[in-house]
Amino acid sequence: MSDFSPESYKSEHTKQEEPSIVFTELTNVQSEAFSRVSPLAIIYFFAKSLYQIISGFLIYSLPAIAAAYSSLKSNLHLVVIGIALFLLLILVGAIVKYWFYFYKFSDERVEIKQGVFKKSHLDLPFKKIQNVKIVQPFYYRFNQYSFIELDTAGSSSQEAKIVALPLSLAENFKQLILQIKDTGNNEHFEKTSDSVSRSNEQESEQILNKRTTTDLIIHGISNNRVWIFLGFLAPFFNVIGENVNLVLETVGIDLISYLDYESQSVGLFILHVLSIVLFIMGVLVLFSVIGSIFVFHGYQLSRLGDRYIRKSGLLTKHEVSMRLSRIQIAVQQQDWLDMLIKRTNLRFEQNTSVPVGANQAGNINNASKLIVPSVTIEESAELIKNALNVINFSEIEFLKISRRYIVRVFLVRWLPLLVILYTIPIVNSVSNMNVYIGLTLLTILILALVGLRWYRWGYFFTNEYVYIRKGLFGINYSVFPRAKTQQVIFKQSVFMKRVSLADVKFVLASGSYTVPLISEKEAVKQVDNSLKYIAFYKPAWM
Repeated sequence: MSDFSPESYKSEHTKQEEPSIVFTELTNVQSEAFSRVSPLAIIYFFAKSLYQIISGFLIYSLPAIAAAYSSLKSNLHLVVIGIALFLLLILVGAIVKYWFYFYKFSDERVEIKQGVFKKSHLDLPFKKIQNVKIVQPFYYRFNQYSFIELDTAGSSSQEAKIVALPLSLAENFKQLILQIKDTGNNEHFEKTSDSVSRSNEQESEQILNKRTTTDLIIHGISNNRVWIFLGFLAPFFNVIGENVNLVLETVGIDLISYLDYESQSVGLFILHVLSIVLFIMGVLVLFSVIGSIFVFHGYQLSRLGDRYIRKSGLLTKHEVSMRLSRIQIAVQQQDWLDMLIKRTNLRFEQNTSVPVGANQAGNINNASKLIVPSVTIEESAELIKNALNVINFSEIEFLKISRRYIVRVFLVRWLPLLVILYTIPIVNSVSNMNVYIGLTLLTILILALVGLRWYRWGYFFTNEYVYIRKGLFGINYSVFPRAKTQQVIFKQSVFMKRVSLADVKFVLASGSYTVPLISEKEAVKQVDNSLKYIAFYKPAWM
C-alpha cells in the first residue's frame, strides 16, 4: 500500500481519447414526423402479453387446472374454444398497442409515443442514453428484425424500447448513440469528416472469450439455481402442498403409498425418500443447465476500441455493449463447487440500482452488467487485466481485518437468537440433555461459520485501486478504481474507537463496498487518499 501522489499520477494519465463518429444511413430515416414500427411489432406485443399473463396468473391456476383435469378432458371442445378466444383477445390487444405506437429520432434525441387509454410521450436526449441493447427474439430471427432497449444513466431498468426495427437499422442506431456518447458531440451528423468515419470502419473487433456447450453445462451445474427456483415457487407452496397428491394421481403416481412408513421397512422408506430428493435435485439441476444453455448459447465477448461487446442467446439473441471507461467494478465470484473445478464467474458492472450482494440471476442480460460464465482463473485474470490493467488477485497478499469481526457478528446477529433458543427449554423445564447438547453444537457451528467468514475477508489498497476479498464457502474477489468513488465514508462506533478500529465504505454508482474493522490510522489514510485522488483527477463517474 502507498499514498496517492498527484505528480506520480500525472505522468501516467496524460493521454486523452480522440473523438470519432461513424456516420450511418440513419440520416436517411430522420424525419420531423413520427413513424410507425414494422407490423411485426404485433408479434412482440402478443408474445409479451402472453408471457405476462402466463407468469402472473396461469401459474397460480395450474393446481386448479390439474384438479379439474377429468372435467376439462370430457369438455375438450369448450377448452379449445376458450383458449382460441383467449389468444384472439390477446391478439386484438397487440394490434391496438401497435396502432398507437410511434417513434421518431433526430440528431439529438429519440421520442416514443405509446399507450391506448394511458398515453405516454417519452422524449429522451441521446446524451442521457447510457447503453443501447439489441435483442433479437426467435420470432424476429427469420426476417432479421430486432428491438432495442435504451438504458439511461441512473435507472435500474430500461427507459424505452423501440420494438420492431430492421437489425441493420438497429445496429446503425446503436453505433450512432454510442459514438455520440463517446465524443460528447451532439451536433448534426454531417458536421464530422468522412475520413474519421472510414478510419473507424477499419477498426477490427477483437474476440476475447468464447464459451462452448461444455462450459455452459459446467456453469449450469456449478451455479445451480435451486434456491432461486424455490424462491420463485414460494407464493405457491400452500397451493402446491394442498394439491400435489391430486396432481400426481392424475399421472398415475400414488405418493402416499410410496411414502407409507408403516407398510415398509425403515431401510426401504429411507431409500424412497432419498430417491425422491435426488430426483427433485436432478430435475432442478437439469433446469439450471438448460437455462444456462438458453441464456449463454453462442457466447462471445469481444472488444471494439474501448468497448466490450457481449453476444449470446439460443432462442433470443442479446447483444450488450459496455464502454470500458464506464466499468465501475470487476467481480470474480467462486462458489464452493467452482473452487473444486477451478472455475469462476466474472462480472463487470456499471451503474445499477441492484443492491450489492443481491442475486444476479434475474439480471443476466441487464445492460448494466457483463457476465462471463464459468471461465478459468487464468482467463478471468486476463480479462480483468484487459479491462482495468490491475494486479492479478493471485499475486496479492491480502491483509486481514480485525478478529473482532467474529465478536461483532456473533454478538449482534446470532447471540439474541441463541439466547431465545436456550431460554425456551429452561422455561418449559426441559431436562433432556440432548436438547442442550444440540444447542451447544449449534453454537459451535455458528462460531465456526463466522470464523470462516472472517478468514475469507481481506483487503489491499494501491494508489488507484481497491481490492476486496470475502466469502464463506466460496470466495468473491472485487476490484474497482478509486476514480469511480462517489463517496468515501469513515464509520466508527464508540466501541470501535476504544480499540482504534474503523470501517471504510466506498460508494460507487454500482453500489457500496465496505472494508470493516481495519485500523483507524489506515482507514483515515484511505479516505484521505481517495479524496485527494478524486480532487486532483476530477473523473467523470458515469
